[in-house]
Amino acid sequence: MISLKSIALRWLPPVLVPKAWGSPFEAANWSPRRGTVPGAYPTDARNELTPGVRTELVRKSRYLHKNSGFVRELVGNMAIYSTGDGIRVQAQSGNPVWNRAAEAYFALWSARCEVTRRFSFEECQAIVCRGMDIDGEYFIHKTRDAEGEPRIQLIESHRIGDEFGSKETIDGVGLDAWGAPVFYRVLEDNNKSRDLPAESLLHLFEPEWAGGVRSHPTIQHSINHVLDEMELLALEKHAVKDNADVARILKTARGELDDNGDFVVGGGTGSGVESSDPVTLQRIIGGKLVSLKPDESLDSFQSNRPSPTFTGFLEHLRRDSALGMIPFEFAADSSKIGGAGVRLVVAKADRRFSFRQMILERRLIRPVWAYVIGDAISRGFLPPVAEWWKISSVPPKRVTVDAGREAQQNRSDVEMGLKTLSDHYAELGADFGEEIERRACDAKLILETATKYGVPVEMLWKPSGGSVQHP
Repeated sequence: MISLKSIALRWLPPVLVPKAWGSPFEAANWSPRRGTVPGAYPTDARNELTPGVRTELVRKSRYLHKNSGFVRELVGNMAIYSTGDGIRVQAQSGNPVWNRAAEAYFALWSARCEVTRRFSFEECQAIVCRGMDIDGEYFIHKTRDAEGEPRIQLIESHRIGDEFGSKETIDGVGLDAWGAPVFYRVLEDNNKSRDLPAESLLHLFEPEWAGGVRSHPTIQHSINHVLDEMELLALEKHAVKDNADVARILKTARGELDDNGDFVVGGGTGSGVESSDPVTLQRIIGGKLVSLKPDESLDSFQSNRPSPTFTGFLEHLRRDSALGMIPFEFAADSSKIGGAGVRLVVAKADRRFSFRQMILERRLIRPVWAYVIGDAISRGFLPPVAEWWKISSVPPKRVTVDAGREAQQNRSDVEMGLKTLSDHYAELGADFGEEIERRACDAKLILETATKYGVPVEMLWKPSGGSVQHP
C-alpha cells in the first residue's frame, strides 16, 4: 500500500514536505482534508510582525474603530472602566506632610500636562488606553515646553518607524546587543526623522511575547470577522430595502404580462369572458377593486429577511470578535445569561480592566511621577525626602452588579479587621488620606456646632458604634 508520505517524498520538493508526519500529535500531521496553515516555521515575533504587516493591521483596525459600533464599544468600555475619571496617584514616602504637598503639586501639573496644553493627565490616560487597543501600542515622550516646564508628548504608533530595508532599527526601534531599546526613530511632518533616546520615551503596550519589539492591535484577531459582518450587513440591508419596495405580486399561469400589466380597472377582464364591473362594485362595497383575468391572482408580498439564522450568524461573529478583549455579554448583550452568569462575566471583565490598569501604572504613571516630582525636587519646589519615588495608584471604582450586597460585606470585613480602610476606599476609587481628612473635618464641625448651640451631638449625628463625648 502506497502512503501519502511516500508520494509526497517522491513528488514534492524537500522544503514542502512536512517534517512531523507520523507524529503521535495529530495536530502536527498533514491531511488532504484540511487546509494548510499559513506562516513559516516558528521564529521570533519581530520576524513575524514585520513593519508591513503591522502597518496593514493598524490601517484596518483604525478603519473598524471609525465605522463599526461594536468595535467602538469594545474599545470604549476598556478605556472607560480602566481609566474612568483618571487613575489617581498617592505618594508613599515616610513623610505624610511631604506626601500631601507632592500630590498637590502633581495634581496642579496634571491639569495641562501635555505639550500642546490641550489634554489633562486623566485625558491622556484615556487616549493612551484607546490607542493600545486600536494600534496595539502608544508612545509618550518626556519633554519640556518653551519655559522649561516638564511636559509629555503623545506620539501615535505610525510616527515611529524607519525607511524600508533599513538595518539601523527594527521597525523604528534601535536595539543594543542584548535587545534592549537604545533609541526610537520618530517620523516628522517634514519627511525627516529624529532619534529620541529610550530613556525619554515610554512605550506602552500589553506584552504577549519576549521576542517582539513592536505590538499589534488588540483587535487584530477579529478584523476579518468584523469586516465580513459589515459587508454582509450592507448586502442584507440592500436586500431588505428591495423587498420593502415590493408591495404585491401578480401571479399568472401563462407566465407573461401584457403592456398594461394585465390590470383592467373596470369593464371586464380583456379575455372575452364577462365579469363584474369593478366600478359598480366599488359603489356598493367601497374600497379599491382590481379586475384580474381568470388565471391570475394578486398576493401581498411578505419578506422573511433578515432571517433568524442570519442574525444568529452575526452574533457568532461578534462573540468570536470579542474574545481576547472583554466578554461579549458585557460589551453587547447580557439578556441571555442569568444571575450567576452575569457575575461571572462582570468578574472576568473586571480582571481584564485590572490588568490594563496595571500596565498603565507600571509603564505610564510611575515613570511620569518620577519625571515630574524629580524635576520639582531638583529645582527646589519640593524638599528631598527618602523614598520620594514610591507611589500607589487609586483606580476608578470597580464595576459590580451587586453594589448593595458588596457594600454590606465590605462594612462587615472592615469592622472585623479582615480589610483595611485604605483597601476599602481604594475599591471605591477614593483616596484614603483625603477621606480621613474629610471625616475629621466633618466630626470637628459637628462637635463645634453642638457646643455652639448647646444641643447633644446625637441630635446632629448618631454613629452606629456608640455615643460621642463632647471635648
